[in-house]
Amino acid sequence: IYKDENVEKEDETLKICGVTQTTWESDESIKKVSQLTNTPEQDRYLQIKKYMEFFVVVDNRMYRHYQSDIPAIQRRVYEMVNTLNMIYRPLNFYIALIGLEIWSNRDKIHIEPDPDITLKSFGEWRENVLLPRKRNDYAQLLTRIQFKETISGLTYRGSICSPIASVAVILDYDNKTSLVASIMAHELGHTLGIGHDRGSCNCTAGPCVMSPEINDEPVYEFSSCSVKEHQMYLLRERPQCILNKPMSTDIITPIVCGNFFVDVGEECDCGSPQDCQSACCDAATCKLKHEKGAECRAAKDDCDLPE
Repeated sequence: IYKDENVEKEDETLKICGVTQTTWESDESIKKVSQLTNTPEQDRYLQIKKYMEFFVVVDNRMYRHYQSDIPAIQRRVYEMVNTLNMIYRPLNFYIALIGLEIWSNRDKIHIEPDPDITLKSFGEWRENVLLPRKRNDYAQLLTRIQFKETISGLTYRGSICSPIASVAVILDYDNKTSLVASIMAHELGHTLGIGHDRGSCNCTAGPCVMSPEINDEPVYEFSSCSVKEHQMYLLRERPQCILNKPMSTDIITPIVCGNFFVDVGEECDCGSPQDCQSACCDAATCKLKHEKGAECRAAKDDCDLPE
């Protein structure tokens, strides 16, 4: 359970989430499915890189909490998204922040301590107001309101790509971005079909992202249970919105070499030095190792055209 250092009562703790649907897959069903062999087509689908066009909204309470300092709030959100990408890289996901809206004047929906009502209002706002003017796959509302029942986040289970339900509300409860990013990652996991970890699930170091009770330390790793459940969800639902790669010009986070997008001033971008599989691209500099036109690798067959 997340501890909230700002709560007056020492014994009051933050629940990690209050997902609206809690019929998770059982350990036995996950074990049975994990023992099945995927078809080549299923393996190809799982191996395709997935992209999340992510939109973040900061409410008026959070804006005022940080002294109406918009650049500071922007840096805070950018740090959170960087943490999300570090967490989701093993799942073959890239989180592309394509929009950040700060409600500096007033909130555009009714935000109240009941997280269910706030989540419903935010989903309706996304469907009716945000999507017509800005395409996105998923949106989160960051707020400083204290939700009832000490809930720190709320979302819908397995709802990615839904116009009204691909949303979450997140309590920005701590000044440490890594702790709030852990909640963001946990709620996104639910949206991607992942339930809470059970007793048989564990991680190599520290608590897992989808643990139902997490101490006041950031989380960075998914358990093997979460990975299997996520794959089961992808193969069952085949969500389409996460397959299209966003334009690099749509991404609003500062240019970074190693994000798989060829940004202005870069010749190539094959990811981090650990992830890069290109013989032509220098992962450290995002510059080509050879002149343009040079052959990086031999053709696999007649249909394998020069890149």
